[in-house]
Amino acid sequence: MKHYLTCLVAMYMAFSLSAQVTLRGTVTDAGNKGIAGATVQIEGTSISALTDATGAFSIQLTDGYETLVISAEGFSPQKIYLTGHTSLNISMKSSSKGNVVNTGIGSQSKDELTSSVSSISAEDVSPAPLINLEQANQGVTAGLFVQNSSGTLGQPTQVRIRGGSSLSASNQPLYVVDGVPLTSQNQSNINPSNIASIEILKDASATAIYGTRAANGVIIITTKDGGSGKMQVNVDYQFGVSETPKKLDIQNGDENLLQTFEYILRGYEDFVIEGRGYEEIDLIADGQTYDNIDRATLEALYNSGVDEVTFVSTFFTSAPPITFNIPGFYNQLRASGSTNWQNEVFRQGTSHRANVDFQGGSEQLGYFASAGYSTQEGILIGNKFDRFNGSLSLDSKITDKLSANLNLNYIYTKDNRLPENQDLGFPLQAIVLPASDTYDPNNNYQIDVRSLEYNPLTEVNYSSNVASNNSVLGGLGFTYQVNDKLSFDVNGGIDLAKYETDLFQGPQTQEGAGTGNGRTRVSDENVTNKIFNGWATYTTDVSGSDKLSVILGGSYQDSKATFTFSDSFFPRDAAIPGSAFAFVSAYTRVSYSLGDQFDFQVSGRMDGSSKFSEANRYGFFPAVSAGWKLNNAPFFNVSTVDLLKLRASYGLVGNTPTDDFLYRQNYYRSTRYGVEATLEPANLANENLKWETTSQFNVGLDFGIMNSRITGSFDYYIKTTSDLLFPVPVSLTSGFSTIFDNIGEMENKGFEINLSSTNVQTSDFSWTTDLNLSSNKNTITELNNQQAIVGVNAFLEGQSAGVFYMKKFVGVDPDTGNALYALDEEGELTTDNWSEAPRMVVGDPNPDLFGGLTNSVAYKNFEFSFMFQFVMGVDLYFQTGEFLSNSGILNLGQSQDQVNRWYAPGDVTNIPKLDPANNFPLSSSRWLSSGDYVRLKNITLTYNFPESVLGSLGGLRNMSIYVSATNLLTFTDYIGYDPDVSYFDPLDGIIGQNISRGVDNFNTPQPRIIMTGIKIGL
Repeated sequence: MKHYLTCLVAMYMAFSLSAQVTLRGTVTDAGNKGIAGATVQIEGTSISALTDATGAFSIQLTDGYETLVISAEGFSPQKIYLTGHTSLNISMKSSSKGNVVNTGIGSQSKDELTSSVSSISAEDVSPAPLINLEQANQGVTAGLFVQNSSGTLGQPTQVRIRGGSSLSASNQPLYVVDGVPLTSQNQSNINPSNIASIEILKDASATAIYGTRAANGVIIITTKDGGSGKMQVNVDYQFGVSETPKKLDIQNGDENLLQTFEYILRGYEDFVIEGRGYEEIDLIADGQTYDNIDRATLEALYNSGVDEVTFVSTFFTSAPPITFNIPGFYNQLRASGSTNWQNEVFRQGTSHRANVDFQGGSEQLGYFASAGYSTQEGILIGNKFDRFNGSLSLDSKITDKLSANLNLNYIYTKDNRLPENQDLGFPLQAIVLPASDTYDPNNNYQIDVRSLEYNPLTEVNYSSNVASNNSVLGGLGFTYQVNDKLSFDVNGGIDLAKYETDLFQGPQTQEGAGTGNGRTRVSDENVTNKIFNGWATYTTDVSGSDKLSVILGGSYQDSKATFTFSDSFFPRDAAIPGSAFAFVSAYTRVSYSLGDQFDFQVSGRMDGSSKFSEANRYGFFPAVSAGWKLNNAPFFNVSTVDLLKLRASYGLVGNTPTDDFLYRQNYYRSTRYGVEATLEPANLANENLKWETTSQFNVGLDFGIMNSRITGSFDYYIKTTSDLLFPVPVSLTSGFSTIFDNIGEMENKGFEINLSSTNVQTSDFSWTTDLNLSSNKNTITELNNQQAIVGVNAFLEGQSAGVFYMKKFVGVDPDTGNALYALDEEGELTTDNWSEAPRMVVGDPNPDLFGGLTNSVAYKNFEFSFMFQFVMGVDLYFQTGEFLSNSGILNLGQSQDQVNRWYAPGDVTNIPKLDPANNFPLSSSRWLSSGDYVRLKNITLTYNFPESVLGSLGGLRNMSIYVSATNLLTFTDYIGYDPDVSYFDPLDGIIGQNISRGVDNFNTPQPRIIMTGIKIGL
């Protein structure tokens, strides 16, 4: 019996051992980087394993069909149902619940957050070789509206958080990189591979800690810091090809020649009627008499090749006939070739991007270092952008209580720039050149027949315009942990930038032809921005589960910019005023958590600015917020709801004028009087100038259901800016036309929705979806009966900022072919005299709704993601059409639709007649178009090599390859190249740039980019 029992026990143990399964795998983030310290646990048991420094783990299973629960700090927990596998790669997604958010001064857990903050993780930053980091964030999160000014490389991008808050100052958000508030705008040049996280502070409670500069929201960029453990090396390389996603339908050479023929005949016809006073005229050609030059007549005469035409009056029968010969240049055009000008200026550009970084360290010293280089050719000839980045981050534990961190970022860019859009040398201006003509590369690219037209190819080939940027961003900080409750932080930061522009236009060019040596223009700008911060943090458990946190600190910022400028066309350096300002601040933030239900926060900041007089130098900006986690309330008993949190906040933030010292009379160096230097007044003084103040109320709801498989948030806000700074008219006897004063008020209100769902999650397959929607309504509620107009946009009381304010085009008179304009809002009264028609509001360039939809799918070693970005309820002004689609104005090249213009009495069309006397484009709503669009912004397919392959490749930590596309498809009715556009003239100043929006003035479209890349971890 004893032997029998022994045999049974042995058999049982053998069976048990044989049934056990060892599961090995790795836990990584969305960027395929191993997560150290993640917990892998068998659900319902105490059996668990921790991942090592590379994210690897192994765990003993009973049969291989258990349920695993994977958790890691800062990531959403996952449940995976095993199906007999012995290896498993798990990709974790950054969590919204429990995740620590960088709020600029200190950090907070999202569990305790009572303000509106959006987070963008490193994996959300697009892999596309986008020159501006802002472009990578387009459509990624709610409340952030990103609009590109142009697809030309190196051009600025407009970013708005909950709408603009100022009419005369910058509406760009405040960018803070590793604790340094920037003045150099170098956020665009941060290496995307170095970014650890991006936080967007939107409501007053979140932004009030930054006081005077937070009216437009705050974007906090945190770069990667030092690691620990064995050194890890990451290498990635990317190659891309870009092209224009669209070409306009423009008349070809034959169609342009037919237009030229009509242009000639209409000119003769106008001379006979206007110059000689003939009425009721007929045209005689090749023995045929025509009472009208309708389209059929025009085409018949064109095809017959007539060389002279005669006009006679059937009303004044005694008037002699007038005969004209077809001019010789027309016959030269007929004998010439033709040119597709779009093909001449658009090209297929290539891009390369390479990056290497090193991370590791010990408990006492962690390090991260990287170097990156990118080069990209634009889709327009002559445009190229190069960038080099270097970074170093050190985290040191000096003692048990004292730690230090150092962050340095070096940036060098070289931008081969193009002329301004409205410059005749800008490549896209070529699309209005006559398609019936050609050019001679051996004669400075001069156009053969119509040689007075300037060919942009001359500018591209005989000029250079290079802008370079040498910048350093850095910060050094120390933290002293007195005990587990009290700590002190001090840090200092620098933002140094040197910008140089070197322009040369050879004597072959239009601008350089004034002298035999061409034109040279050189400019330099040096920006020095220094910041010092110091604060104390006290955190304690008050009683039970109550928690108190207090931050008290101060800061000082000093920023200066100097400019030099020289031009060979001027005998002396031009006078350009510099800038200099300083801020001194004190701030506090008190947070209190009452159990696990209620969170409260009060903050305040006192700012002093050198931009204001002593009487108004200081401003105080407080905020208060509260949150209630309803899901933790005793009465709440809904098992499927994991999180239901109600938030509310109210606070004040401020804004300062762009120009310095407007409270006093300023002077700048002007031209010389003989040999003596002279000064010229720059402004009228106004000692009563004060801060623009923006108050904001926000109410929000955060939720998570079904084990956080569905999470999201909803926010509604009302943001009101008072004491708007605006130029007020004054008597010209003062020597100025305006003086700045605080006179206006503006309101932004809207809602934001963020939704995330885990649709499927198994050991082999996962599918997640993220949706964000935003709506903002902007209204200028008060402007002291003033208005400002720049081009076709305006600031008007009771309207959205920058509304389209112009003549309203209502059609074409079928009897005369003249354009008709409305005299009243309804368009019932009309005139064909453009000057008589009043301006009126005809459209709005501010969108009603925008957002993005992202889907991410993973199957075994494959990952697939795509994002749609959309903008709805927006109008655009196709200013290019004033020349390209304007009834043959100046006999320029025209879009194909202009063939359907008016030709003869009785024609019903919305395109006016060709009028040789019309030499000036008359702006009107004729070129206003819907700018709504849906764009497949990004699509990426990635393959991650399995461990079995990595082992055979020398033990690589990870390796992946991918193919991706950006701006692959765009669905829109917009008539221009690209609806993602907003041109402004840089000479209009900050106010003009704020007014001008939604204008397409020969703007380069956003490129379609196809790329492939490889990432290797060693």
